[in-house]
Amino acid sequence: MMTGNINPEYRYISIIAKTWNEVYLAENLQTKQKCCIKQVLIDEQLKERFQQEIQILQKIKAHPHPNIISFEDSFYYEKVTTQDKSITFGCIVMELGITNLQQYIQSKRQSDPEFRFQEYEVADFFVTMIRAHSHLQEIKIAHRDIKPENIILINDENLLFKVCDVGFGTEIFDEESRSRTIGGTVGYQSPEVYTAFKRRKPQAKYNPYKSDVFSLGLVFLLFSTTQTITKQQREELFDDEIKLFNYLKDQRKKVKELFPRIKGVSKILKLMLEISPDQRFDFSQLSQIIEERSYLEVKSPAKINHKHLQSISKLEDFQLDIKNKEDVHLDLNGMQNRSQDELLKFLETIAQQIKNFQMITLQIKLEMSCLNVRTVAPIEKILSRAQKLKELQLQLWNNKLGNLGLLFLTKAIMKMIELKRLTLEISNNLLSDEGINNALPLLEGLVQMEELRLDFGLNHLPMDCCEAFFSVINAMPKLKKLDLNLESNYMNQVLSKLLNQSLKKLPLLTHLSINFSNNPMHNEGFYDLGESISELENCELILWGAQIKDLGVEEFAKGLQKCERLKHLNLTLWNNQITKKGCESLGFVLPKLSRLSTLVIDLSKNRIEDDGVRFLAKAIHEMQQPLRELKFWIENVSCTSFGLRYVNRFLSTQKKLRNISLNFRSNSIGLDGMELLYNGFGQATQLEIVNLILDHNPLGDEGVNTLFKGLCKLKELQKLFLSLESVQGSGNSVTVMLSSIKSWTELKELHVNFLKNDTDWADDINLRNRLLEVQSNAKIIIELKTINQQIK
Repeated sequence: MMTGNINPEYRYISIIAKTWNEVYLAENLQTKQKCCIKQVLIDEQLKERFQQEIQILQKIKAHPHPNIISFEDSFYYEKVTTQDKSITFGCIVMELGITNLQQYIQSKRQSDPEFRFQEYEVADFFVTMIRAHSHLQEIKIAHRDIKPENIILINDENLLFKVCDVGFGTEIFDEESRSRTIGGTVGYQSPEVYTAFKRRKPQAKYNPYKSDVFSLGLVFLLFSTTQTITKQQREELFDDEIKLFNYLKDQRKKVKELFPRIKGVSKILKLMLEISPDQRFDFSQLSQIIEERSYLEVKSPAKINHKHLQSISKLEDFQLDIKNKEDVHLDLNGMQNRSQDELLKFLETIAQQIKNFQMITLQIKLEMSCLNVRTVAPIEKILSRAQKLKELQLQLWNNKLGNLGLLFLTKAIMKMIELKRLTLEISNNLLSDEGINNALPLLEGLVQMEELRLDFGLNHLPMDCCEAFFSVINAMPKLKKLDLNLESNYMNQVLSKLLNQSLKKLPLLTHLSINFSNNPMHNEGFYDLGESISELENCELILWGAQIKDLGVEEFAKGLQKCERLKHLNLTLWNNQITKKGCESLGFVLPKLSRLSTLVIDLSKNRIEDDGVRFLAKAIHEMQQPLRELKFWIENVSCTSFGLRYVNRFLSTQKKLRNISLNFRSNSIGLDGMELLYNGFGQATQLEIVNLILDHNPLGDEGVNTLFKGLCKLKELQKLFLSLESVQGSGNSVTVMLSSIKSWTELKELHVNFLKNDTDWADDINLRNRLLEVQSNAKIIIELKTINQQIK
């Protein structure tokens, strides 16, 4: 790796990429700004090509665009080889980015296989990329190698992307009158260029701008769906025009379904991905039609929120702007303090305005209010006028709907035969088995359902209604995601048996989230869950207070080891009766989950002690698969510093871990434990987000200071949430906290809870004054008060 000063104006720091050329991270010694230097080996054949590239970059520098990587400088240098031969390198100094689009999507999908960009992000990306290339067309430059690797992320907060490697393109003086060299990356070539490439023609006549449009259209499909196709699949498509036409048509339809609020998104993709270049638009034409027809604008939903509700003096005068709105979000939580008559009048006012318009998505929030069978009637009217909904969210927990109110709602929902996503949050609503058995079967006709969330917790439901939930689930063969919350009812392990039977009838299901907490599941229930999840990719099992013992964990682990496809696992098992023996069973299985990238284990308030903690931490340490996100909570488990021995080790071995949450609250961890964490964080320098809870442990000032010294080694740290309440610390640790901030150059957010320690008003005033001196753009919150002040 090259470091030091090749050019007196720049200092090479590290290598970023190495393909045909080498790309380096460097620093401008005069401005102290970081930059990117691309280094090209120059011989007689490449010298002219390099000079042409510099000419193109100079032209772009004279006509800059905010979404094209800026060219800063160029220079040559000579190097003498070990054979005393002199070789020449050409160097191009450019604006520095974070990563390229391909790597960014891969990184996101590793941590979340269902990752998808937001609608406004997709629309903004489409518009900015089209405008950037339209600008290039205006100054008569065609890129000719558009692909995700040549689109660079500059700012990950607002997703600012820029086009790079434009210098490899061509300055165009005519569009189709002469033959051009075939180029570009095979996976993103236009059909006309691909055909010439397959026929081994070095040159062909084609319009380079329209060819670039097709390439960018393929990039847009990747950005919209985050799905890639194999080289073999791509060759099969491009070798058969009919297959390619049908594939592109299906992809456009998919993008339109994923982002229904982006105006004209399918039309733009059609104009870009026409197989015939004669029918395909160029960038100037695309820019013009986007401007004229307001394409790629995101249609804003009709909304009511807290601010609207607070400003209403007369409820009957309220006007909802819903004309031509496909998405309606009604956040009515501001009505919580209104009387039942006021709520009824307001809901009737809204219901009267929702007539004869085509809603696609509808969200209604009315939580902790006086909603009952009388006041639910207007909501039923709204639902009855929204028969073409594809997504419905009703968040109505902690009301008084009762059995009849639920029946009214389900009667309206049952008519929405196109519904694909449904959320019903009806927890704590005075329901009984009679209401469930009468209402839920009405939903069995919703056979198009792909995502279902049913939250019926805290209703004191008996086992008599248990089968009704699973009859509905069994009637939805297209389900991909299921979220079922039956927390704190009067059910038992039969829940798990029925779930096991249902999952066998759902071949498409990949995501499961269940919360059967505070129901007496016992060991048998946990065993059945292990048997039922073998085909899942994402699994979340929340079973706190479910009377599970070691035997249940042992049997569950036998099923868990069959989960070959599992990528995300959440086991929330706090307040059960699990000991170190159960932890040993789990620890034996975890290293065998070869595709796991996200792991959540919460065994707080179980008597697992040091040995149990070490069994689990050792398993994480021994995993061959790299984790990207880890949550490991062992609050109040009688753990000492000795238990953190393997926590220290997995911090050093899990090199791709970016996000970690550790909860060691209310144990007996002291200075020795902090020294172990100090060593661990010293090795885990790639961490970006850290959430660390150490409340009620005897750390003392020395332990706190040791911890911060370890955290200072996290040079990539962006967010730190640290809770140190009642750890026997004093104001002396405040100075260490503040000095640590200087070490985190990438820090965006810092929150430290240092309450209930031995601090006084002088420490508080000192903290406020010192915070004013801290040179950081991060949001910094340090809570610092004495116990006596809190009591007052």
